[in-house]
Amino acid sequence: MNFDVIVAGLGSMGSFACMELARRGASVAGLDRFEPPHGLGSHSGETRIYREAYAESPAYVPFVKHAGKLWDTYGEEAGWPLLTRSGMLSMGPPDSGVIAGIRRSAALHQIPVQAVSPDEIRKSFPAFAPPPEYVGIFDGGAGWVDVERALSFSLAQARRAGATIWLNRKVDEWQATESEVEVRSQGERIRAGALVLAAGAWSDQLLPSLPLSLERRVLAWLEPKRPELFLPGRMPVFMFDEQAFYGFPYREGRGVKVAIDAKSGDPLTDPSAVRPVDDEDLQPLARLAEKYLPELGRRFTGSKTCLYTMTPDRHFIIDRHPEFRNVHFAAGFSGHGFKFAPAVGQVLADLALEGRTHLPVEFLRAGGRFDSPGAISNGGRAPAGFPKGRVGCRPAR
Repeated sequence: MNFDVIVAGLGSMGSFACMELARRGASVAGLDRFEPPHGLGSHSGETRIYREAYAESPAYVPFVKHAGKLWDTYGEEAGWPLLTRSGMLSMGPPDSGVIAGIRRSAALHQIPVQAVSPDEIRKSFPAFAPPPEYVGIFDGGAGWVDVERALSFSLAQARRAGATIWLNRKVDEWQATESEVEVRSQGERIRAGALVLAAGAWSDQLLPSLPLSLERRVLAWLEPKRPELFLPGRMPVFMFDEQAFYGFPYREGRGVKVAIDAKSGDPLTDPSAVRPVDDEDLQPLARLAEKYLPELGRRFTGSKTCLYTMTPDRHFIIDRHPEFRNVHFAAGFSGHGFKFAPAVGQVLADLALEGRTHLPVEFLRAGGRFDSPGAISNGGRAPAGFPKGRVGCRPAR
């Protein structure tokens, strides 16, 4: 079987890459070892935050704004919103990293954000109980993305545009020459002119020399004592600086979703062996909820695990293979990548078909970043080159 492009991995990034490639008229085959959307990877948990005043680095802002326009457009196509712009309220000490980072990005890119005092927060959003030494910043353009609707949309649109989709089928191995790539899967050989690797938590099995690690995170839902305080419109998406505790407005039949984004201390070596959620996992969430959302209560209605594929500097890697010009990849989204998915899909389609992209992602190249991790966090560009070691192909474990 021969195609223009093969996409390995059809989760957050790969499904949109597959859709974009097919819509541009390319013959494309997409493979995934599972059946997205599912609870076995980084997109687990039903919803993801979208925000524009990006605390991690101002360099992300043009890229995330482009993604936001795509979410709005695709929502119109789908007939229901994929991105709900509820606003986001971030709270912490005035000199905390999250508050300083938001202010820096907002100032550099003229993003209209509003400073809010603790008293104003309690009055406008009575679900929250910030300490008196905290300040708040409200980003009105932020909100949340419906993960399951988003991935169902991208895969359905990829099929409609002519893509060949194989689910529950993993990539065993890939090889490449300057003019052709070959993927082996279930005893078959699939050939194409280009390969896109977007394997999420399984990226190190296809690109073993990338500096990636895995972390298990826990997401949970609580049934509020006073649901009316947590309804969309009364409560935005939120984050508190302590342990990067964050959450979403109330969803009927589900509750209020909460999670911790700070480093979990729960590393993984095998993405197929994730232990289930237990009471010990839920106690930190219950404690923070009781502290900052006293009307939320402690009655959990559900929980899930999520896999973070981490880079050393917690920034994405989007690049071309150093040996094969027809192999491109996106990996290491470090827990904050989903909001960018449709824009990453466009970048990967650009690279696979044209070898370059006009979208602002040069700063996300692997480069020499991992020798100088401040390059992105300070808003600069990553230097050219590749991390120490060799990125190559090998059979999956």
